[in-house]
Amino acid sequence: MPPDDTRSILESRRHIPWEENPSEQWAFALDHMDRGEWDAAVRHCRRAIAIWPTYYDAWLLLAGALEEQGEHDQALAAAQRASEIAIVELSQAWNNLASLHLIRQEWQEALTIDRVLDMIDPSRHGIICYRMAVSHTQLGDLDTARKWLQEAIRCRPDLLERALEENWLAPHHEALRQLKAAANRPASNVSRNSVD
Repeated sequence: MPPDDTRSILESRRHIPWEENPSEQWAFALDHMDRGEWDAAVRHCRRAIAIWPTYYDAWLLLAGALEEQGEHDQALAAAQRASEIAIVELSQAWNNLASLHLIRQEWQEALTIDRVLDMIDPSRHGIICYRMAVSHTQLGDLDTARKWLQEAIRCRPDLLERALEENWLAPHHEALRQLKAAANRPASNVSRNSVD
């Protein structure tokens, strides 16, 4: 594609008409809310959500407008959707935060974030356990680290290979190699193995 065509495409995307901009729709809804114009606020919130279905602020504002209209069932549904979206967004942010603490070798901080994240988003339990194993290993608590590593591999068997390559988990590598070897033996020869 010639540079001029690319530039014109980018420029056309930069200035989205207000009708197609979820932030503009949300701002209009907020203005209507301030004036007590609930129908208009609901309409603009729904437009914003139609454009961006996971727009947390629009769902939350929609819940407020619907509540003011006396539409409590719909308001509850909108508030529940906002909560679901918030959990996903918060979960991703906290997952990133815990990983950054590991990179910075801030083991206690990573543990604190991961403990909370495990309660907020159980779908991340496997990787959380893995990071907990890293942190506990680096803090010198190998027994606790081993338990977290066992749980991580139980939840996500793919983490076994990753753990074998992880320098921070070097104290566990021999046990992990044994676990891998046992997993590769025919089923009739395999007894219940763990990372010991």
